[in-house]
Amino acid sequence: MAILDAGAQYGKVIDRRVRELRVRAELVPMSTPASQLVKAGFSGIIISGGPESVYGPKAPKFDSEIFSCGIPVLGICYGMQLLNYHLGGVVSKKETREDGVFHVEIVTKSILFDGISSPSRVLLTHGDSVIEIAPDLEVVALSPEGIPSALQHKTKPLYGVQFHPEVDLSVDGKALLSNFLFKVCNLKPNFDFGSRKQAAIDYIRGVVGDASVLILVSGGVDSSVCAALLYEALGKDRCYAIHIDNGFMRLDESRKVADALKSIGLELKVVHAQERFYNAKTEIDGVETPMLKTVLAPEVKRKIIGDTFIRVSEEEIRGLGIDPASIFLAQGTLRPDLIESASHIASSKAEVIKTHHNDTALVRALRKAGRVVEPLQDYHKDEVRELGKDLGLPEALVWRQPFPGPGLAIRIICSESPYYHEQQDSIS
Repeated sequence: MAILDAGAQYGKVIDRRVRELRVRAELVPMSTPASQLVKAGFSGIIISGGPESVYGPKAPKFDSEIFSCGIPVLGICYGMQLLNYHLGGVVSKKETREDGVFHVEIVTKSILFDGISSPSRVLLTHGDSVIEIAPDLEVVALSPEGIPSALQHKTKPLYGVQFHPEVDLSVDGKALLSNFLFKVCNLKPNFDFGSRKQAAIDYIRGVVGDASVLILVSGGVDSSVCAALLYEALGKDRCYAIHIDNGFMRLDESRKVADALKSIGLELKVVHAQERFYNAKTEIDGVETPMLKTVLAPEVKRKIIGDTFIRVSEEEIRGLGIDPASIFLAQGTLRPDLIESASHIASSKAEVIKTHHNDTALVRALRKAGRVVEPLQDYHKDEVRELGKDLGLPEALVWRQPFPGPGLAIRIICSESPYYHEQQDSIS
């Protein structure tokens, strides 16, 4: 299933719902040529929602052949409006938006709504609406205000829904997506967990070959599971796993992570750098900061921790005698991260928000040389947890709360003076 990204608020959720139905999905830029989708063998196309107007100057570019290339299409929100607009209908902004949960009335028989009772509760979030229906389309469902909430082509497998079937607030949304995948696109639910795990192992072996791999284990779920997967794919002699304890971890975190990986046979080198971090300084815009243990501002803390992490990790890597030309770097990048990247590619407006705390000189060199391996790129967070259990990691580790690298240092509430409450003469 190809998901054309029109800048969707729920793009990752569409992808997730399709995969829950055991169908492989790929989120691709809205401008992807139809010929490329046909050549790649996609069985269906979902056009996501988006913030722009189909008639506006900032509307995402798209190949109009997607509506005539023979691949079934489901347009969601913006996608439905685009379908109607492209086929000659009228889309316009109404005086009031439809925002919230509504019950839509199914008025025309459609395979898309097979088995779904009318009315159906859905989530609507749109300012533009379909005002005039394209000649080759027909209305399938209406909102309480009489606005088209679902359309279908009279002869071709082209469908559109104004609501969001991917969210839980649309109670029949999963059934609708199932109808599109299996009854319209004739797909089979065979994208299972076991095949994806083996695919990740094959990916690691295929990319790495006979080389070794370095992974910086933060203490979080993703990097720990990534390390365990590397061990299963390559064996411990070709895996270098390093964890830097910056002193701002959760209680016994470093020990627990090391014990968890040791339980499956992988040795984790733990670098105890607590005092170094407590007393660390750095420069921001040419000005030296105070020591970390005296700093209150979260952004300053993050910068000190990030720079110190880079310095400590580079020292440890040099101590291993690692040549960037002979090793790969493994990262626990998840599918949502790649989906967000795809969205930026689609809009061509990618911006750097912050430098990651493990962006060392070696990391940059490996990335430039194409020696970065990301075996979890096909997984969402909950799927990574299941993979971790399958790899033998303790549930206490794989089901823990997500926890970014700077850790508690950023989340500790600080004040320049102690909080106090004046004693009142009387308490009411």
